[in-house]
Amino acid sequence: MAFYDNWPEWDSKVVLALLMIIVVVGSVWEMILTKRQQLVCLNSVIVPDELRGIIPPDIFHRARIYELHKMELMSWKILVDMFLSLVELFFGFYPFLWGLAATTLAKATHKEIWISPIFVFYMTIYSCVRYLPVLAYDKCILQLRYGVQGQFSWCLYCCVAIPAIILTQILLAPIALLLVFTVQSAGYWFFLYFWGAWAIFTILLVFLFPYCCIPCIGRQRRLSEGTQLYTDVKRVCDVAGFPVKRVFIIRTKSMQYSNAYFYGSCCLKRIVLFDTLLLNKGLDPSQLKPYEVGRGLTTQQVTGVVCHELGHWKYGHFYKTTLVMKLHFLLTMLLFGVLFHCPQLYKGVGFASGITPIIVGFIIVLRFALTPYLTLANFLMLWMMRHNEFAADRYAHRLGYSAQLSSALIKIYADHMTFPVFDDCYSRWHHTHPTILQRLAYQRFLDYKAATKTEDSVKSFGKIRKTDSA
Repeated sequence: MAFYDNWPEWDSKVVLALLMIIVVVGSVWEMILTKRQQLVCLNSVIVPDELRGIIPPDIFHRARIYELHKMELMSWKILVDMFLSLVELFFGFYPFLWGLAATTLAKATHKEIWISPIFVFYMTIYSCVRYLPVLAYDKCILQLRYGVQGQFSWCLYCCVAIPAIILTQILLAPIALLLVFTVQSAGYWFFLYFWGAWAIFTILLVFLFPYCCIPCIGRQRRLSEGTQLYTDVKRVCDVAGFPVKRVFIIRTKSMQYSNAYFYGSCCLKRIVLFDTLLLNKGLDPSQLKPYEVGRGLTTQQVTGVVCHELGHWKYGHFYKTTLVMKLHFLLTMLLFGVLFHCPQLYKGVGFASGITPIIVGFIIVLRFALTPYLTLANFLMLWMMRHNEFAADRYAHRLGYSAQLSSALIKIYADHMTFPVFDDCYSRWHHTHPTILQRLAYQRFLDYKAATKTEDSVKSFGKIRKTDSA
């Protein structure tokens, strides 16, 4: 493997210390965010005023208990992960595991490309064992404390783990071989080839998404003309300048969550509504299961959601997000390439001079060295996505659908009922969308601004009339 010649000759102990500091700082910050959310859950004992009458107190209590369980489990998971990561770095776990994989194939071959899948196999087994402290804490302590039924029992976890390891190897072994082969073949600038391939793939995905991915979800069709929904949606589309023929409904196969989205550009742009967004899925109640009856939105509420999606189109959020994502991935690949070719990084985790396994380099760089940049970039990306959601809500308000959008958000929440109260700082670092309480508060703020502006205009008009009369 080629290296940069101008890397400073840092002591391997200094590099190891820096990697361990990155692990500790990242884990402490995640722990702070988790504890903030846990504190919010502890203090939220009554249903928020905005949702009172929508969510029964017993449902809210169960959602609160589930959130508390999740946050405490997350806290324990962060602590265990931090401790094990520090142990792995300090005691040279990766050189040990690589040596074990090399020893396994010592009589057959010494080529890195064949040792890498064996290393991945051992890592998969270790990952299952690594999760045991979290599983034990959940089963032996948290489930007894909160009375929350876990997803897996001990026996089921053991039964699932073995097939999971086998299936993982079926997927990861060829990927490991391809990864090592590609890096060895592409040479020094392989990371730029990765970026180029990803950029081309995402562009092609825009063209292929309606024909390859959507059929896996359900059958897609245009809005039916002559219906009240078509008339209302066409009205707002005409105001925005969006062709109503680019609004589609997906008849989902098994999905229960209500959703809508906008994507694409030019002749490929489209707004897609899931049939779960429609009242009773747009079907006769006799065709539905009992728990599905009454779910979904009225025609006016669906139109309010369409106004929100029109906002995404009007403000060019698809173009902006695509451009930012490609720049982010390019910068990630450039930083990855710089660190991947740093010999001190391999020495810092315990490898002897000259031993730089490709597959281990990917783990060290992506899991440890790039953590500060990826954490900051993730925060900025989430900020941009949340900003776009507020902007789209603002556009729906401009079209006069503030009340309809607000009632739609409340109805969607009532259909699925998750815990609605989140710490603001925790939400900024974890959520792609503002919470329902934040979006409802933003609509009230827009209504207040509009009312204040109207009142000021009336007062100004009154002053002008008095002046004219005088």
